[in-house]
Amino acid sequence: MQAYFNIHHFKFCSIFLWVIFTASGFSNSASAQEDIKKSLQQKIRKHKETNKSQRDTTYVNLLYQLGMQYAQYNLDSLLVISNESIKLSKSMRYPKGEAQGYIIEGLYYSNIGKQDRAISYFKKSVSLAIINSETNLLLESKIKLAAEYKYKEDYANALKHYLDAIEIAKIYNNEVYLSKCYLNISAIYRVQKEYEQTISFLSKSLEINEFSNDEVQVGKTLNNLTACYIEMGDLDSASTSIDRAISIFEKVKLDSWLAYAYELKGSIHTKKGQYNQALQWLSKSEKIHANIDKGRYKIPLYNNLAKTYLGLKDYDTAEDYALMALHLSKKLNTLEQRDLTLEVLYQIKKADDNFENALAYLEELKAISDTINKNNNIKELRILKSNLEFEQEKEQYISESQQKHTLQLSYTYFSILIILAFAIIIFILKKNNKTQNRLNEKLLENTEALKNNQTHLNEANNTKIRLFSIIAHDLKGPINSFKSLLDLFNNRELSKTEFMEFMPEIGKNIDSIAFTLNNLLTWGQSQMNGLSTKPDFISIKKLVDESFSLLSKQAEVKSIATINDIDNNVITWSDRDQIDVVIRNLISNAVKFTREHGTITVCAVEEDLFWKIQIKDNGVGMDTDAVTSVFTEKETEIAYGTLNEKGTGLGLRVCKEMVENNGGRIWVESEINQGSIFSFTLPKTKKV
Repeated sequence: MQAYFNIHHFKFCSIFLWVIFTASGFSNSASAQEDIKKSLQQKIRKHKETNKSQRDTTYVNLLYQLGMQYAQYNLDSLLVISNESIKLSKSMRYPKGEAQGYIIEGLYYSNIGKQDRAISYFKKSVSLAIINSETNLLLESKIKLAAEYKYKEDYANALKHYLDAIEIAKIYNNEVYLSKCYLNISAIYRVQKEYEQTISFLSKSLEINEFSNDEVQVGKTLNNLTACYIEMGDLDSASTSIDRAISIFEKVKLDSWLAYAYELKGSIHTKKGQYNQALQWLSKSEKIHANIDKGRYKIPLYNNLAKTYLGLKDYDTAEDYALMALHLSKKLNTLEQRDLTLEVLYQIKKADDNFENALAYLEELKAISDTINKNNNIKELRILKSNLEFEQEKEQYISESQQKHTLQLSYTYFSILIILAFAIIIFILKKNNKTQNRLNEKLLENTEALKNNQTHLNEANNTKIRLFSIIAHDLKGPINSFKSLLDLFNNRELSKTEFMEFMPEIGKNIDSIAFTLNNLLTWGQSQMNGLSTKPDFISIKKLVDESFSLLSKQAEVKSIATINDIDNNVITWSDRDQIDVVIRNLISNAVKFTREHGTITVCAVEEDLFWKIQIKDNGVGMDTDAVTSVFTEKETEIAYGTLNEKGTGLGLRVCKEMVENNGGRIWVESEINQGSIFSFTLPKTKKV
């Protein structure tokens, strides 16, 4: 039976909440708070659609956020939301959600003037927050509890809880709640007209909020500073601070605080006797208050409107507003500003020559003033007592802290002695091991040096093997052939005419040997001692022209057309001799692997920081494997040209090393029977 009741109660609450969400969707308000409510309502609806059960923390937390938005607008909805949140949190054993529910319910009873019930719910929230170590929730609950004591005019308890909250916020370095505490505690001192202390707390709050760029809290603090300046009679400072506050709240569209800012602006004009300007601002505030369900905040607004209309000699309207303020004051059972209301009513009746009613209001004012003065005296005593108690607690805390500090120092000294003893033992051990460690390090260094020497020797040996291999294959053959011809000529076995017939072939062999020797010596130098690169600004066009001239005979034999498409403005920062070797090798390769009547083109492409030089031919091309390995350090097969021209296999490796030495890179694109494009880059200018 109980389960049946719980299920139906849950369904009833859910239906009621759905009605709230649906009804709120038709609001015409364009404020930021309305947007927040609509966003929360959508999230809750979506959550309920996607989750069959609402027994989860996300749903409860959304209810809390929605409740905080409804706190000033719809008190009936606030009560439904709080009951739903508490019930669900208890059923799912979620203490944080339960504490949040108590805060919402406390706000409901606070807004209808039932301070004792509100205090009981805020106390429950405080207890749960302490038990479950929810720091932010504890601070929120403490501030709400302190505010409720303030509304009840129990300033001693209000001050106690604010000071507790300040200590907690300082311990956890929570600047947000620390600024809220300063803001709220200033109101207590303002009631007692201790304006210096009030401004001190507000200045602290403003400093924190400006540092953290929290515009909303800055605006709230400015509102309170304005109220303090008005009471002090400093209307210039009040005008400056309220103008800034209004610009903030109009920007963020925070209705409740914007309404208060408009009210304060109107009060300044009323104080100056500028009743028409005052009425404009107070009317703006009243328009916003029409959508706010907080009677306590409407009392000072109605009083200001009554005083403004009294100044305009519109006695009927002034009386209407004063009576509304009086009605709310009695309904909420608060004496706050009731003396101001009665004074305005007395002045209205006096100005209207209604002396009987004027006298009645004057007598009521005198009676209430005596009560208020008596209460103020009690408040002052309570504040003094509270301050005294706080100072006593502070002294006790300092005493306990000193005792703990003394004990801690004893532990510290004892720990230092133990550490010193260990340090001495460690020092002795380290001293004994120092020599051994040094020897071990030396041994490791020697071992590493031997490994490096071994690697260097292996590389040198491999270099030697490659050098001898090239000499054996590429130099020995042509030199032996040339020697044999000379022997035949010297032994008169070969006539002068026959010998001269071999001269063209001998010339080609000598050119090949010279070219091979040049590559061999350059590569050998880079392998053995490294190349010395001396960059300067050089003309690439000129180097290409020189290489075409040197290789013109080989090109003419195959009737190959050579084209230099490089402009005079192609200037690079590189070593002239090294780039000359690169270009000559690449053009030589192009001549070697291009068929008769082919074409070789050299061009340049400008990039951001580099020139890209390209040597293009329409020769035999290469397959994918050859393209991949053409620049590697592996043993390269000697390839023969289209007329059986022989190479060393070293030329491209020399090109790669030299291009990279000059800050560039080299690559090739090629297809079988389509030709090849060898590309390399060189920097335009000297690196910064």
